[in-house]
Amino acid sequence: MTDTATYIDQSSSFLDNYNAYCEQHRHAPVVLDRQVLFGTPETIETHAAELRDANVRFFIGVDIPTAQMAQLYGSDAMAGLYGSRDDIVVTNFDSQFRDDLQVSDLQQLSAQVCADPALVAYLWNNSHLMRLMAKQLADSNDMSQCLHRYANAYRGANAYTLTHTERFQAFNDLLTLFHMTNPQGRVLVLAESQTAESMLALLISTLLKRDTQVRVQQAYQFVMSLLDTAPAQPVRTERIFLNAGLTGYVEAVKKFNAIHGRRRTTTTNYGAQSGHTNETKRSMRYVPAAAQLAPVETGKRARAD
Repeated sequence: MTDTATYIDQSSSFLDNYNAYCEQHRHAPVVLDRQVLFGTPETIETHAAELRDANVRFFIGVDIPTAQMAQLYGSDAMAGLYGSRDDIVVTNFDSQFRDDLQVSDLQQLSAQVCADPALVAYLWNNSHLMRLMAKQLADSNDMSQCLHRYANAYRGANAYTLTHTERFQAFNDLLTLFHMTNPQGRVLVLAESQTAESMLALLISTLLKRDTQVRVQQAYQFVMSLLDTAPAQPVRTERIFLNAGLTGYVEAVKKFNAIHGRRRTTTTNYGAQSGHTNETKRSMRYVPAAAQLAPVETGKRARAD
């Protein structure tokens, strides 16, 4: 499932053809599950048709500088996905960004931020959409049974400086918020590399949240099995297996489940019977609850329709 078919030169050696295949698919989006795909910033530029076919409406950057995310958000490739940036929501985790930034009014942005129009547009537009989503869902749902953190935590800037266990909580909360807002809108998680340890750890946390009996090593092997090509750089697995934030997150999930049962990840407020539409933006359009997605294969060659 690529924008262009891979050309195989019959006169070339097997190694040459394999290298050509690897280059063609290096940045192809990988399907983790029904909701989540992962890739790199280049995925948006080189595999836009696949993202549209998969109905990717939400983007989460992991350890990509916020200024770089702003440039990506303002790019023609991002704007061309659906014809309007109003149809997408982009967030990112950047521990080096300002942690005291509140984007409730343009006047509150620092002089340094205001000097970068692309950064202002990125923060203002997406933070506004996040506030609307969090408010609408909190007004009609008991979010304490859905989220790890308070819904108000997602009404500030869309660039999150969180680390350790809080980062894993926020990442999984964002997936929940996005799913509750648009059950058929998928999420693309981005990192500088498809095997960046910080992104792999977050992806693994979603699998462990779903089934806390799964071991980290098993989840890691599953994620790596989805890749068509060998990693360009060796994965430093100790950064995943010995990640204190991941361990703390899984223990917190187990404790919550033991007391309250598993968190809800869906809402009935936007079901077909209620006919209640979400008017946040077109990217969060109302979808009948009865319209279920077909089973989704994982891996790069999985069909998105």
